[in-house]
Amino acid sequence: MFAPRIASIGRLAGFLVAAGLLAACQDNAVDPVARAEAELHAAPKPAKIYTVSDQVGSLERRFAGRVAAVQTVDLSFQVAGKLVAVPVLESQQVKKGDLIAKLDTTDYDRAVREATYRLDQAKRDLDRLETLRDRSVVSQSAYDEQKNIHDLAVEALTEAKQNLVYTELRAPFDGIVSSRLVDNFTTVGVGTPVVRMHDLSEVQVDINVAEALFARVTESEVVSIQAKFPAYGEKLFPLEYREHASQVDDVAQTYRVTLAMPREGAEQLYPGMTASVFVKVVPEGLELGEQLLIPSSSVAVDSDGKAFVWKFAEATSAVSKQPIEIGTVMGDYIPVSSGLEPGDEIVSAGVAYLSDDQVVRRLN
Repeated sequence: MFAPRIASIGRLAGFLVAAGLLAACQDNAVDPVARAEAELHAAPKPAKIYTVSDQVGSLERRFAGRVAAVQTVDLSFQVAGKLVAVPVLESQQVKKGDLIAKLDTTDYDRAVREATYRLDQAKRDLDRLETLRDRSVVSQSAYDEQKNIHDLAVEALTEAKQNLVYTELRAPFDGIVSSRLVDNFTTVGVGTPVVRMHDLSEVQVDINVAEALFARVTESEVVSIQAKFPAYGEKLFPLEYREHASQVDDVAQTYRVTLAMPREGAEQLYPGMTASVFVKVVPEGLELGEQLLIPSSSVAVDSDGKAFVWKFAEATSAVSKQPIEIGTVMGDYIPVSSGLEPGDEIVSAGVAYLSDDQVVRRLN
């Protein structure tokens, strides 16, 4: 009769012992959130490090550019006729005054001869009437009428000679023949394009500038403009401002800005070639080197509204809070007037997830 009671007491004791062990294990268990935070702080967080430099007193922006001619014109005749010579070839360089094309002059030679004959006849008649007028044989009005006929004959001869000159099409400037638009022996009308010419007296480069930047940057803020061309590798060419479009592109919302440089030393550049243009700008209110510029992403604000950065210590790989005085954000950078010195290293990204004395791992 005691055996069942002893068995029940044994099971109860075993249950109590198990419950006690479970409670002890729960008391010693680590909070999962605390464990995650501890692991987070134990492993160094990767961080991009930016070195403050006194050479960063300006902003450099890069634009895609394209080589353009100073001007591009389609040359055409001012008189009609049949082409008898087009001596130029495409891509041929020509000088101002070189013959580009020539028309058959048969009709224009005849017009000059006819106008010359009419003028000679009008001159003889005028001389005769002048003698008669002086003898009071004819009236002054008769003489004046013949004088008008003579003057019109002079103008007709002048026009005929000018039309004969117009049968030759000559280069209006030094440049290159881009393309021949008609074939020889073609009959062309007045204004029919014959060849297209580029004025290459200098190299011009067109870039498109976003309207926000175009409105913000003034000419006085531009320190330098340089360009690289695939044809010349890494060589930098200085550019100068020439002009800009006053109307925005309806699709891209950009303004065209034209820059230029001498052609000497860049003879292999032709319209349509690409360029990389680098524009260095000192924002208004800054003098070169007067204030430091740091990435906007490196700046944080504390609960009091004060700006600060995380300063990185190379020896310990730890970061510390560094208050700074800043100016107005300028795109990707922001000016700093105090709190940093050239050579200081700061964290340039992810600053909201750092704390004082936190160890970070530098990212190359």
